[in-house]
Amino acid sequence: MSNILEMKNISKSFPGVKALQNVDFSLKKGEVHCLIGANGAGKSTLMKILAGVYTKDEGEILLDNQQISIKNPSDSMQLGISTIHQELSLIENLTLAENILLGNYLKPKGGFISWQKMNKEAKRIFDLLGVKVSPTMPTTEASMGLKQMTEIAKAIRSDCKIIVMDEPSTALSTDEIHKLYDVIALLKKQGYTIVYISHKLDELYAIGDRITVLRNGRWIITDHIDNISQQQLIQHITGRAIEKVQKTHSTILKEEFIKIENFSNNKLKNIDFSVGKGEILGLYGLVGSGRTELLRAIYGADQLASGNFYMNGQKKKIKSPSDAVDIGIGLVPENRKTEGANLDLSILDNAMLSSLSSYSKGSFMKPSMMKQAMLDVMKKLNIKAHNMHVPMSTLSGGNQQKVIIAKWLVHKSKLLLFDEPTQGIDIGAKDEIYSIMKEIVNEGSSIIVATSEIDELLAICDRVLILFEGEIIKEFSRPSESKNDIMNSAVSG
Repeated sequence: MSNILEMKNISKSFPGVKALQNVDFSLKKGEVHCLIGANGAGKSTLMKILAGVYTKDEGEILLDNQQISIKNPSDSMQLGISTIHQELSLIENLTLAENILLGNYLKPKGGFISWQKMNKEAKRIFDLLGVKVSPTMPTTEASMGLKQMTEIAKAIRSDCKIIVMDEPSTALSTDEIHKLYDVIALLKKQGYTIVYISHKLDELYAIGDRITVLRNGRWIITDHIDNISQQQLIQHITGRAIEKVQKTHSTILKEEFIKIENFSNNKLKNIDFSVGKGEILGLYGLVGSGRTELLRAIYGADQLASGNFYMNGQKKKIKSPSDAVDIGIGLVPENRKTEGANLDLSILDNAMLSSLSSYSKGSFMKPSMMKQAMLDVMKKLNIKAHNMHVPMSTLSGGNQQKVIIAKWLVHKSKLLLFDEPTQGIDIGAKDEIYSIMKEIVNEGSSIIVATSEIDELLAICDRVLILFEGEIIKEFSRPSESKNDIMNSAVSG
């Protein structure tokens, strides 16, 4: 089958960085072509060139064997290329139909838009995708899965032939991810060509036809996905082999450090459990099971109707996050960009936010002490950056996550709460985050981690608690031996 699109010898540089070096990338009509690489590998830069966000420095792009020029997003859209970015572009206070036809409304009659025709057209596209929803629904009321489908509907309405999906499943539930797979299969049958960017290897093998790997701005391999094993793919991505690690369990009981007693509010029901010193405790359950809400309650971000919190046998009052921070609790939240960091501030400023009182005397800061502490933690966590003064926004997802962890290490926190710690992070950075978490507990601190990735639980957790509709329904003391039972308990309740 001939190529519908070819990108040849594409190069792109930014000040001090060669983002792409002579990269080749091609698409065949009707295929799902997976694009993968570690954070900073160049895959987003390559797709932003295709989307007209960036202009290439060198190389050529051919569409249907004709050389094309893409200078801006409008050029890309007119050529039939639609990009669904990780940060969705929908306007929340419009309806789904209004978003689908935004900037492309049906021709008004006598200067007036026919809302009836617009809603009918939106419904036609939703029906095409097998999505049953009212097109007049306000976007703000839609689930993340439905918003993703609305972005796809918007792409179809623009008469595109190539759809680029950048990390489309990041915020989706398991059911929504499977619905996304069904829609992608449907689009393939209708002749659409899809570029699918994801860090989740299982997704690539579930839907991909071919795969291209980039590393350090260079093309590494393009092949049919059936020809590459997961271990080979990991080695292409990272440049090294990463062994799949499973947690080994000790029979030694750890001394109790944290005790949670009768935590209850509108999302939680009589939660009781304890955490040992140097233990990693996992929380697992379906979306809406109460995992995140439990972490937020411990951190003081959500109020409790009842409940007691004990640390080293002493009762502690936590009415706000500042109370939690003061007694040595740190939260690494699910959404690092909006809740875990200020992307406009520097690495140093982000890491020191919770510890300013420790590095000041009266109203005067101690910058030399702050910088030394930052250098130490950057080395310990292998944070890759030009220096500690660059904005957080310039870092890859994995390095942003490390800086958020660094904040709590600088503060010498004794209980760290991790919510989806490796979401949107590449396989190499995941391995580093796991090593960091294990080192944290080896040094005497404790961790509670909520995750939707079962293999993550098996790799790092000493025990796992299953939550269902706000209640703890089961505990697994040797999770690495109970994968199927853990998944079944989470689903059946």
